Amino acid sequence: MDDTDHTDLESALLSEMVETVGVGVAIYGESGRYRYVNEAYADILGTDRSSLLGMAIWEVIPAFERDRFEDYWDSFEEGETRVADTEHIADGVLTPVSTLTTRRRIGGRPYNFGTIRDRTERQRRERELREKNERLEAFAGTVSHDLRNPLNVAKGYLDLLRSDVDHDAVEPIGRALGRMEVLIDDLLTLAREGRSVSDTESVSLSAVVDDAWRQIQTREAVLEGECDGSLLADRGRLQQLLENLFRNTVEHADAPATVRVGFLGDGEGFFVADDGPGIPEPERDQVFEPTYSTDEGGTGFGLAIVDEVAAAHGWSVSVTDSADGGARFEFRGVDVPDDT
Repeated sequence: MDDTDHTDLESALLSEMVETVGVGVAIYGESGRYRYVNEAYADILGTDRSSLLGMAIWEVIPAFERDRFEDYWDSFEEGETRVADTEHIADGVLTPVSTLTTRRRIGGRPYNFGTIRDRTERQRRERELREKNERLEAFAGTVSHDLRNPLNVAKGYLDLLRSDVDHDAVEPIGRALGRMEVLIDDLLTLAREGRSVSDTESVSLSAVVDDAWRQIQTREAVLEGECDGSLLADRGRLQQLLENLFRNTVEHADAPATVRVGFLGDGEGFFVADDGPGIPEPERDQVFEPTYSTDEGGTGFGLAIVDEVAAAHGWSVSVTDSADGGARFEFRGVDVPDDT
């Protein structure tokens, strides 16, 4: 095979790759007119390739101004890449897209290579997320105001009753109101933790583990940490997750429990394990459901909140047996800082 055959083969392979890459690809030159578009580019804009070839880019991208195109063209350095969200129009239809544009030379002449991805689906998901968060905020407001206020009134009258009525007769009322308060607090936490995490920071897992442990009544339980290292998370919500897991272990253990926290060996996340009674395999798919509880006095929201916090971070959570026969919760899909 001679050099010409090699060149033809490479050209054919390159064309095939561009056609099947899965994103829209276009090339335009200093005239500002499309020299090449692949099928995906035309499909995203809902048109055909032939109608785009030779068309001026400012006729497709309203954000471009014909009078300023030369300045835009000249502003690119060789090899420079720019990313932006914009809108393209074809056949009268406006399509939101994410664009990536880079400058390269072919035969000594500069060309801009652009790729596009349809933003419509992403915008739909973002809109649904905003609507979900708004509903959660409304629910949290109802829990905080409409339920807590009458509860406080009832507790106030209970205090007055205690001074006039036999203590044993009013104590069941106090316990019932106390349980209502716990339910309200858990519902409020569940609503808030369901919101997606938008900002994360580098967090020392061992530091958050220590803070979470100090917040619960440990009942002689022992904490063993193997978690020197950092991960990207919302610190407050990660602490809430750990507190709920620790509390769940302590409350279900028949004897002082040992809790272990550490990073997974494959570097994909972290785990929380104990030596308690464990969770039977048939029940593992149910433990994260709200109101599910094996404790007669429990609310069932503790592990549901754990699941919500994990999902809000984009993590997956699974339950298995620990090395000591207890429960082991594994969190995967956890990002770590670049310098870790």
